[in-house]
This record gives sequence, C-alpha cells and structure tokens, in this order.
Amino acid sequence: MKSDTGFWFGMGAGMMAGVTLGLMMPMGHRPKTEVGKRIQKMGVAVDHTVDNIMSNLR
Repeated sequence: MKSDTGFWFGMGAGMMAGVTLGLMMPMGHRPKTEVGKRIQKMGVAVDHTVDNIMSNLR
C-alpha cells in the first residue's frame, strides 16, 4: 500500500512539473537547442497524458 502511494505521488509531481514547464513555454516558439527540443517534446507528451487521464475520469 505504501509503494502505491509513493508511485501516485511521484506521477502527480512529475505531471505537475511537466505542465508547469509547458505553460512557461510561449506558443509557437521553436527551440534551437537539443535540450529545448526535448523539453518541448516532454511538455507535449505530459499535456496529452493529462488530457487522456482527465477524459478517462469523466
């Protein structure tokens, strides 16, 4: 039971970090560095994951 709580807490914290990064990036901005591109991809993936989870909860 304890490991389940830790897992879900970690998932929630990771999603919130991704959403925060995604909101901080301006729309239409094209990153020039590899790190910027990876951060942008991560933000998009987290956004899709959150949308999917929220649609499943409805």
